[in-house]
Amino acid sequence: MDNHDRPDDSKANRHAPGSVSEEVSGTGQRFKGAVKEAVGDAIDDKSMEKKGERENEAGKERQRRNDAV
Repeated sequence: MDNHDRPDDSKANRHAPGSVSEEVSGTGQRFKGAVKEAVGDAIDDKSMEKKGERENEAGKERQRRNDAV
């Protein structure tokens, strides 16, 4: 893995493809995105809400590609 920062909504793998670590990381990304989306909705921050939505979708895509579990 390289050491440069990735945006939270990046669909790039952070661990070896097909690994449990990548699956867990994708799940964490989905969770963070869902929380940001809910908080953005609660405080009427459309930017945060959209960022959370993108992050959640990116985590789902990583999990679809990973297929470890």
